[in-house]
Order: sequence, then structure tokens, then C-alpha cells
Amino acid sequence: MARKKKMSTGKKVGITALAAVIVIGGVAGYATLGKKSTTSNVLNEYLPVDMTTQDLSLMTDQYAFEVAANVQQGLLSRTSSGAPKAGLAKSWSHSKDGLTWTFHLRKGLKWSNGDALTAEDFVYAWQRTVNPKTASQYAYIYSGIKNADAINSGKDKDLSSLGIKAKNKTTLVVTLEHPMPQFQNLMAFPVFFAQDKKFESSLGSKVGTSSSKQVYDGPYKFVGWNGSNKKFKLVPNKNYWDAKAVKNKGVNFQVVTDTTAALALYNKGELDQVTLSTPQQIKKYKNSKNFKIYNQSQTDYLEYNQTGKVKGLTNAKIREALNLATDRKTIANSVSEGLDSAATGITPAGLAKTATGGDFAKAVAKKTAYAYNIKKAKKLFAEGMKEAGLKKLTLTIEGSSDSTVTKSTLDTLQQSWSELPGLTVKEKLVPFKQRLLDQENHNFDVVLAAWSADYSEPLTFLNMFVTGGSNNDGSWSNKEYDALIKSASDKNALSDTKRTADEIKAEKVLYQNAGVNPVFWVNAATLSNSKVKGVQYFSSGASYYFWNAYKK
Repeated sequence: MARKKKMSTGKKVGITALAAVIVIGGVAGYATLGKKSTTSNVLNEYLPVDMTTQDLSLMTDQYAFEVAANVQQGLLSRTSSGAPKAGLAKSWSHSKDGLTWTFHLRKGLKWSNGDALTAEDFVYAWQRTVNPKTASQYAYIYSGIKNADAINSGKDKDLSSLGIKAKNKTTLVVTLEHPMPQFQNLMAFPVFFAQDKKFESSLGSKVGTSSSKQVYDGPYKFVGWNGSNKKFKLVPNKNYWDAKAVKNKGVNFQVVTDTTAALALYNKGELDQVTLSTPQQIKKYKNSKNFKIYNQSQTDYLEYNQTGKVKGLTNAKIREALNLATDRKTIANSVSEGLDSAATGITPAGLAKTATGGDFAKAVAKKTAYAYNIKKAKKLFAEGMKEAGLKKLTLTIEGSSDSTVTKSTLDTLQQSWSELPGLTVKEKLVPFKQRLLDQENHNFDVVLAAWSADYSEPLTFLNMFVTGGSNNDGSWSNKEYDALIKSASDKNALSDTKRTADEIKAEKVLYQNAGVNPVFWVNAATLSNSKVKGVQYFSSGASYYFWNAYKK
């Protein structure tokens, strides 16, 4: 997932839900690998950016979710193929109309501090997340659960009206407003996990700001993170209901922002896997048997500030001209030695199928025509500038400074966009955290953002751009688009044919109005320690499950 499961535009294998899964059995290391390795059954991983939070209601980025998915567990978990399976709930069922779901929790569940975990912990967690006072940027994903939208918008002040009830300590009943095809998958996504009200009540805004200010119900506990340090651990949680299933003694994490340093640590045996983050690294290792490519279900895209703060960007012709002046193929080739793909829509290839079994992104490409055409771009830009009453326009493109691909992407954009008459293009590089904050506050002209899937359905991308959506940072608004997304999410939710038709039309409307600018779809190139077996990788949702992994 993109803050909000917003992705760093860097190249660490991403988080995102509940689609195809690849079990990483490991690939052979280089000759240097193993010189400093030990036989201890502890995994060694890294994050390319600083950890942000372990508040389940407030986390929004892929790395926070990666940790959360291993130290917490939802009502449901995932099989190695990505299908839902029993988690904290041992069984579940639903009514014939798909609107009422009943979950039966395992008996004797406990938090890592010994507190009893009951059905009420899920009720508390869900109510806290949709409560507008919490300001969760992921509250939108509750849409479809009874009264979630009304509560989050402030129209309904009664949190208890949310469609989740605890019949007793081990039985939960969830009521939906309409069928949700992705509902079971969402139950394994951290935003829907339980929270310990007894523990959190005295912490207020400090929940999850360090590893000690959270409790855990998953295979591991999170330890050693004070909110800003660079090294921390996952250690087995003895109170986890299936503690015997954990096949290793924990996971060591360190923050390594320099990609050259990360590769060096891998080659010294101090990391068990590394993502190749520069074209040079990919070129060097792409013919090695250690080299693996994984689909990240991620789109890197540009959002335009259409709040009115930047007058020119409210003009559709100016936005369309910028889209036409974007050389996607050159950018994709420059950032990944051709492993990434020029985007033909906001929904990436390989994420979802149409009703007839084809790739959704390929079906969309027949209706959209994102292309590089500088001649047409110049003409449209001149027309748009005249309509907006502008003779000159300066735009600043913002991106993450701690990403290896941002600078080259912005450089290419600056070069081609500067050919538009009267346009001056500037670059602004800020840390990942600052970029997310600027997006949230609409404090940008144009921003290079990234999003990866929360679940394996196009709506995980398309929902972002509805009017007033919490992820609609550019504040684009279109009534036809909103109606199509509502239809796909409600009336046509259970009809694959009709829902797909709505979603393809929505992609077309997004393209025709230059609502956003999809730039490239992301793949990840990795090297892995062949001694590590059983790490599960998911191309959507939280990216890794570690507890079934072990070192030979």
C-alpha cells in the first residue's frame, strides 16, 4: 500500500493487499556472502527510510505496515497464495446477501503484556479509526461498513452505530451497507486489526510513537525502537496464540538509507536480502542467478494541486499538456534499466483481472492514450495559459530526497516540461516524511507520489481520487468519476462484468480530464540469501510475513 500506504518512490519491495504472493526461497549469494554471517536463526532486514509509527489507526506507509503485519494479526491472515485464512478468528461466515459477517475468535487470546484480547478490542479499534477526531488517513477504506462514512464525515456522532458489534467476548458481527468483494482480504490488513483500549487509554497521542508504547498480538513483539533510532528488532511473542509456528528467533532491522551501503551490507552477510535501487546496480547483477524480479503493484504518479493555490493547474488543458510532455518510457528506462514500465493507467499491470480473465491494465490501455507528444503539448499549453489569463507560470515538482529514482525522474520532467512556452520548472527534494506531510496539507505545486495496492482490485487505486477523498491530495473533482466509483463499489459490487466496466470508464474519465499523471509501474529487483527459506512476499497489502522463515 502508498503515506496511506503511500510509498516511498525508492526501491524496497513494497507493501500492498492481498493478491499474488511469491514465497522467497532465497537465491544464491555472492562469494563474499557469509564471511560474517552466523548460524543463528535470526533474519537480518532493513528499511530504506525511518520508521514512522506503530499506531494502527495512523500508519500510512509501507514500512510501518511491514512491521505491523508481523507484530499484530487480524481476524484473518493470508496463505502463501494470498488467499484469506483463519487468524485471530478461528472461523467466520456471512449471510446470503453478503451484508452480515460473523467472526468467532479463538479462546484465550492475549496481548503481549498479558491483557486479555476480546471482541471488544476490535470494536474499539474500528471506532477509533473512523472517528474523525483520530484523523486517520485510512478511514476511507472502511467505506461500505455500516455508517462508517457518516461517522467519519461527522454527520453521525454516535460511534456505536458503526457496523461492528461484540455479541460476547469471542463473537463479532459486522454489518455492511452493500456487498464488498474485497472484505475478506481487508480483514488481514493492519488498519482493521484490534487495539488494546486498556493499554492505549492513558497514552493519548503517544500510542505507537515507540515500540514500548504499543502492545502486540501477532507472532512477534516490536522492541528497541525509541521513535527515531536506526536499529530495532522483532522478537517472538510468547503470548501469540500459535507461538510454536514461529520458525526463527526474530528479525533484526536497521535503517539504511544509502543504497550502496545496503548492497555492501548484504555482500558482507549482514543483510539477508537487498533491493537493487539504482540502474547501475541492476545492470551489474541482472544476469546473476541471485537476481529476482517482483511485481510491486505500485504506480509512481504526479499529482497536480487543484485547490486553487496554483491558478494554472485548475485548467484542464494545462494539466493535459503536462501529461503529454511527460516522457514515461525514458523515465522508466532511466530509473530501472528497463525493469519498470511506462504507465498506461493508474492501475498497474498484473494487479487485477477483468471479468473475462484478461489483465485489467491492458483493457484500460485501449481507452486511454497516455503518450509523449511535445508538439501537441505545446499547443494545448498555450491554449490553457490563454484561458487562465497567464503569460508565465512557474511550477515546482516535489519528490523524496531519500529515493534513488526521484532526481532522475524530476530531471527528465524538468527538461521536457521546460519546452512548454512560458513555463519555468523547478525541483524540490525533501525527506520522505516531509513529502507525505506536504501532500496531506496540499503544500505543493506538483508532487511525485507513489501508491501500492491494499488489495488485488482496481478500486484500491481508483478510490483515491473521489471528491474529498483522504488520498486525493490534488483535490481533483469530477461528478462522473464519483458516480462510476460509487456504482462499482455499491450497485455493481458483486457483478464482475459490470464492476469492471465501471472501473474502466473511471480510468478513462481520469485520463480525459488529466486528473493525475501516471508515470511508471514499479517492479523490484532483489538479491537474497540462499540460506533463508520461507519468507512470504505479497505484491499487495503488507509486503512480508517473516514468521515461517528460517535459516538452513
